[in-house]
Amino acid sequence: MTAFKIFAFVFPLGLDTLAISIALGLRGFRPWKPALIFTLFETVMPLFGIALAQVVNQRFATAAVIAGGFLLVGIGIHAIREAIRDAREAERVSFGSLRSTILAGLSISTDEIAAGFPLGVSGLHIPVVLTTIAAQTLCVTAIGIGVGNRIRAGAAMSASRWAGVAAGIAFAAVGLWLIGERMAPHIRVLFG
Repeated sequence: MTAFKIFAFVFPLGLDTLAISIALGLRGFRPWKPALIFTLFETVMPLFGIALAQVVNQRFATAAVIAGGFLLVGIGIHAIREAIRDAREAERVSFGSLRSTILAGLSISTDEIAAGFPLGVSGLHIPVVLTTIAAQTLCVTAIGIGVGNRIRAGAAMSASRWAGVAAGIAFAAVGLWLIGERMAPHIRVLFG
């Protein structure tokens, strides 16, 4: 069950990265610089959400998990809206200077900050999850850019959009799962 929970947290992050990576491939980027930068940011940024969750969880355990679940649902809805509206996040990504590289890393990892909060109250072994995120990000970015470099623009944009929608659905599903998992004992008490 723990492996499934880790997969449930990490998989949507990979889909989101895949969507942007395919679009970067369309722009002709080579894979390794973005892959390393995205891996660094996507591994470090959840720590901020995790730290906040640890503080809140000490006082408000159930509320923290439910809030984290709703946060993931919100991230999911936002990801779906962005994918459907065809937001061109990848068009703003650049690695030409230190400033633009930092901005690129931050732009790809904002959902990791938010995902760090429910991760921090999930009870999962954080180093294992962060290692899994790092490995997935490295691979998905390289693969996505490679795909974007090799297929025609229309197909790549469609693949990028569908990956964004799938990420949103996965984020929302994990959020609802966390809420349901935490609320189930309380519902059983009320109706059982």
